[in-house]
Amino acid sequence: MQQELGGIRFRFDGLDAGDHKADLYSLGESLQGLARIAAVAGHFALTQEYSKYFSVHEVRIVATEPKANCFSIDAVWEFVKQQQILSGGFGAIGAVIISYILASNANKAEEMKLLKDSLDKAIRELGSRDDKIVMGLLGVIEKMTVDLRPSAKQAVAPIGKSAATLTISSSDGNFSSSYDINDAEQIRKMGDNEISDAQTIVVKVTELDKVRGSAKVNMDGEPEEKRVNAVISDPLLEMPNNKYALALASGEKIAVRAKIQSNNGEISKIYIFDVEA
Repeated sequence: MQQELGGIRFRFDGLDAGDHKADLYSLGESLQGLARIAAVAGHFALTQEYSKYFSVHEVRIVATEPKANCFSIDAVWEFVKQQQILSGGFGAIGAVIISYILASNANKAEEMKLLKDSLDKAIRELGSRDDKIVMGLLGVIEKMTVDLRPSAKQAVAPIGKSAATLTISSSDGNFSSSYDINDAEQIRKMGDNEISDAQTIVVKVTELDKVRGSAKVNMDGEPEEKRVNAVISDPLLEMPNNKYALALASGEKIAVRAKIQSNNGEISKIYIFDVEA
């Protein structure tokens, strides 16, 4: 028997869900999106590494029997291979990451701020005490919110059709977050050429043109060969031995403040305007 790490509940309320039913097509679409987000979140919570690919994940997410309180699906994370026992807070950490991804795509600014504070605390509890490391990991989660946008759209598929709300909660009852029709509509609007709010991300500079302010960067968590075009508007770029040039020369990653342009979940360009202290 595989060791369980923690659990999570996806609960739909209202409309069909109020009668303990769910439209099968939209429910199936939702579970595919939630499964991908939960699998990525669980792997990150365990390893502090980001991967979109199930084949390399250290954990998997499995469903248990549905509950009739409105319409709920309970799921648990478990090790792919037998490993050491983790703390009982794993489920809450996973739920916070999932909720942050949905809240970010729904542009829920106040909730994002609260969730980010929770993520900062959770990452430190996982053993990452250094401020620079914590900032880098938070930057990776920001990237996840963009990459997993198509899955976020799938996750809210039943809202407005077969259910009025989706609530995500940890099985220990320590965390809960809900999304309604307004949130779902905002998530569905995300499409071509969306530009994110300013955020901190970690990149490796692989090409740099100081005159044009153009660059190519590899984002933390992506394969080395995957590079993205970047535009650097930071006046610091004009100075000799600036941090961008030094990062290129050394091959070291740096944390930067940037906005991300994406097209249906795929990052197309990064606009960098500062180096994070």
